[in-house]
Amino acid sequence: MWLEAIITREDLAQILGEFLPVKIHLDDDEKTDRWLYLGKATEITLVEDMGLRVDCPAELKWSIAGVTPTIKLDELKVLISPEIIERHQGNVLAFNVELEEADIRGIPALIDHTIMKAVNSALANKKPEWNFTKTLTHTVGLPSNLEPIEGLHIGVAWGKRRISQDALVLVVSFKLNFVRTD
Repeated sequence: MWLEAIITREDLAQILGEFLPVKIHLDDDEKTDRWLYLGKATEITLVEDMGLRVDCPAELKWSIAGVTPTIKLDELKVLISPEIIERHQGNVLAFNVELEEADIRGIPALIDHTIMKAVNSALANKKPEWNFTKTLTHTVGLPSNLEPIEGLHIGVAWGKRRISQDALVLVVSFKLNFVRTD
């Protein structure tokens, strides 16, 4: 048995409207305090088989030649790519965030590209994840008049995702087992 959730581009725009703006701290060390601030989305596009492309104004606090300025970006293209990852605790839905295109005013393109690579490397370690196996696995108690059955165990078998130009589709397969006392 499986369930399918279809999240349309409009649904994603509404969700991002609530999520953005957001500041993503890129360091665990409080001394460096590097971060990426993503402003309200100006454009949202679903990219088939890849993810959600978001255009937004942004700010970046990053070390350049020994100083750590806050850099304003009028427009930043960010790709948010959901992926299903199998872990020993179950399947998780992870969201990769990657800078695709940025125009940092006053900085040569070569340095611009180097900063983007470094920020993307830091973002790769900061993926938001949802362990949907843990969330959706549950045992439901059943009435005592169903002897010897005590409950119904609902477990996640696997998950998949599909991305089209119109929607993000999440599919979760479930396995059902009765909990018995005999």
